[in-house]
Amino acid sequence: MARLRIKKLPALLSVVSALLWPAFAAHAQGVGVASLGAVGGLNIPSAYVLGTGDAAFSLGNEDPNLGTYYNHHRNYLVGFGLGAGVELFGRLNHNQNLPNKQADSAELIGGDLSASLKWQLPIEANGLPKLALGLTDYGGDAAVYFRSVYAVASDELGPLRWSLGYARSEQSVVRKAGRVLDGVFGGAELRLWDTRATLLAETDGTRRHAGLRYYSPVLPWLADAQLVGTVQRSFGGSKPPGSPADDTSFNFALVVPLQTDDATREHRTRSAAQAHKPLPTLGAVSSAQAATSAERLATLFVALRASGLDRVRVGTIGADLVVEYENQRYLHNEVDALGVVLGLAAEHAPANSQRLHVITRKAGLVIFETSVSVPSYRAWLRDAGESAAVQATLGFSRLPGFDANTVQWAHGNAQPATRLRVRLSPLLNYTVGAEVGLFDYSLALQARASAPLWSGAEVYADLVQRLGNSINMDPGRLYQDSRHRNGLQTLALQQSFWWGPRVFASVGAGLYQFNTVGAEAEATVFVPWNEDSVHLRGRVVRNTDSSEVPGTDNAASASYRWRMSPTTWVEGGLNSYTDGSKGPSLAVTRWFGDVALQMFARKGGGNTFVGLELSLPLTPRQGMGAARVQLSGNPRFVLPVRTLMTSVTDKANSQRPGAVRPIDLSYKSEAELLNSGRFSSDYMSTQLPRLRESFYQFGLTLMQ
Repeated sequence: MARLRIKKLPALLSVVSALLWPAFAAHAQGVGVASLGAVGGLNIPSAYVLGTGDAAFSLGNEDPNLGTYYNHHRNYLVGFGLGAGVELFGRLNHNQNLPNKQADSAELIGGDLSASLKWQLPIEANGLPKLALGLTDYGGDAAVYFRSVYAVASDELGPLRWSLGYARSEQSVVRKAGRVLDGVFGGAELRLWDTRATLLAETDGTRRHAGLRYYSPVLPWLADAQLVGTVQRSFGGSKPPGSPADDTSFNFALVVPLQTDDATREHRTRSAAQAHKPLPTLGAVSSAQAATSAERLATLFVALRASGLDRVRVGTIGADLVVEYENQRYLHNEVDALGVVLGLAAEHAPANSQRLHVITRKAGLVIFETSVSVPSYRAWLRDAGESAAVQATLGFSRLPGFDANTVQWAHGNAQPATRLRVRLSPLLNYTVGAEVGLFDYSLALQARASAPLWSGAEVYADLVQRLGNSINMDPGRLYQDSRHRNGLQTLALQQSFWWGPRVFASVGAGLYQFNTVGAEAEATVFVPWNEDSVHLRGRVVRNTDSSEVPGTDNAASASYRWRMSPTTWVEGGLNSYTDGSKGPSLAVTRWFGDVALQMFARKGGGNTFVGLELSLPLTPRQGMGAARVQLSGNPRFVLPVRTLMTSVTDKANSQRPGAVRPIDLSYKSEAELLNSGRFSSDYMSTQLPRLRESFYQFGLTLMQ
């Protein structure tokens, strides 16, 4: 009788799927995050991966069968879709015994900080499922709880998504816990009509799991993120004496795109166009178009100043239109300011203008130049021309045959209208997954006031006010050296300049880090054979506090940056670190719009650290315009996480806050003046959708 039922089961499932298919397939399914750190089901990974530029943040309390009596479990996960079918997850597993409800009476037992990696094979064929290879729980010290390597296949059949794979795991070397994700594993997820909910059932090779998951719609008010909530029940687990370990747990995940795709930009462009009076039809004669060249130049100057840009000048060279500006308002990306300038200039250009030249300045220095055909750009801007025609006429960087000294300036002033810029930024020192605490921190607010002097020169001061810190960063505690200090952190004079056409240098001198005086320098060398660059950085300071050893913060680095693509860099270098150690470093940086993710490895002496660094803007995309006093946020806030690589002779993954720290300049000329390194013709050629979007978002209202 049992055999008969098994034989009839596939046929029965096919009939049920056919009957329920229309209702089950009412909406698209998102991706969920498994508790071990991967896109997948409840515990098991699937062959699906995060989309390129997607980030996932997850919190759950599932116990992955550690074989312990912990009564409090937390899994903190952060994942990124790196592109080319690769996803990377970092996981912090934190375990406690809580004798009562008072958190400060909890006994900290242990934790595990590690990484997981998955690669979806680039195989596309009809009838073939998605295939992926992966590994979990790599890194950390001897507390290896979930280490596995696996292969998995996944596919969808109407409302049903399934996964089947095989894994080999390592048993924990600390505690004799049961293996996790070992042997044959598999599971299924079934969509439930149009409720945005799914049912899940699976086995990870050692235990069975069942659960209910809900996918929210995309939330425009939350940066187009999606919330995913899961409740699950595990079966078949046990603790060391054989007592049942079945339990109910939860998981909440936030999946958010870090970059805006071209389709979304096009949608924003059309929405902005529909919300305002349309631009005049090409070829139509209106009073605006009939205006004289002088009147159109005057109108353009007024529009550019109204856009919030500084050092605005407009002029001509023969039949060519020339615009010069400095941007301190659109701090996410210089492309936004350039899009506004190109759009306004193309629309207000005198009738006989054939080519448009735009000069971008920073600190009064010419940073780069852009040129384009006025008729081609205007037609493309109005969606009446092809982007290929614009690409063919677009020039970038130092333009051959263009001499700014021959410009006949009609309106404007090269002197800045902004006399004082004030930038507010959080400062955060922290440890994660340490032996004494899950998360220790010191949080402060930094206010940077800067004023332009002459060409390339600025004077700036940093004031720091501590806002709070955890108890382990109090004076006399373990991490007291990481506690932020109040007062004047920096007071320095910075001079930036071009040393020939390919070397950009910036040198500063003054007071640094509260109690050191000295000098900092940075040079970027643009190599002549491609878009690569060489980076030189150095600091020489002397402590003014007699209780400290002079010269403890001296550091230097030299590196070569290979641009694999406009958004991916590989940088290798040699370093003299702030702790006096020396050694090589390797970093891979991937840009997702205005967010950068860097994976790095740094060796200094006998210590090797690996980690991630997330860099993102903490300021509005369109901030305050040029004024005597201009207020902004930080255009480049950096959050690093690193861990010490263990070895046979050093198995303790201990916290060493001051070890192998690279040079950290107070004034970062690349971020301040060179668009955070996104400074190449290849990069600009990929930004046409953003150029048009920024005009329709921020410049179109100035045409009304």
